[in-house]
Amino acid sequence: MKLRLVAGAVALLAGGCATLEPPVQTADRMERRAELQALDDWYLDGRVAVAAGDDGFSGGLNWEQRGERAEITLRGPMGGAAILIRVEGVQTVVTDERGVSYGGEDARRFIEDNIGPDSPLPIAEMRYWLVGAPAPGSPYRETTGAGGSLSNLEQSGWTVRYDRYRAVGGLALPERIEMTTEGLRLRVAVSDWRLTP
Repeated sequence: MKLRLVAGAVALLAGGCATLEPPVQTADRMERRAELQALDDWYLDGRVAVAAGDDGFSGGLNWEQRGERAEITLRGPMGGAAILIRVEGVQTVVTDERGVSYGGEDARRFIEDNIGPDSPLPIAEMRYWLVGAPAPGSPYRETTGAGGSLSNLEQSGWTVRYDRYRAVGGLALPERIEMTTEGLRLRVAVSDWRLTP
């Protein structure tokens, strides 16, 4: 079951569409959003807790973003077996805890077999949500908190809540994030951010 939940967390490969009114913009917020959306070389290390109905798991999360390429590692609660997700553009390869890799249709089947076809994770959007910005090119609704950082974001059928930020390289980056959609909740606690100039 834990593998199914991990794979579910991985399956966020496609998000739903929603029609939202555009948020009211200020010059400072637009500038901050553009700066965050432009971040394409970063690394985070932290923990993730996933809840799907009555099932759940927690473990380690490492996400390395290099342009359109992402390498995401999900580990068990005691640093045990890991699932590795490599994304390059629209191509995704999932490597399970035994070292078996699945690409293309096999990756989709692996995800469906382990979590079902109803809970896709929007990895393309998550790369922006993790740095505290909406994904470009998709409608969203946002609420900002003190200092102009996001406190709440609704996009692609998901609600993202930001509980805490930390200063990293002159930017305020999220430290505690909760992402929810129907039947699935992910909580991310970031322990380390690294930005590559």
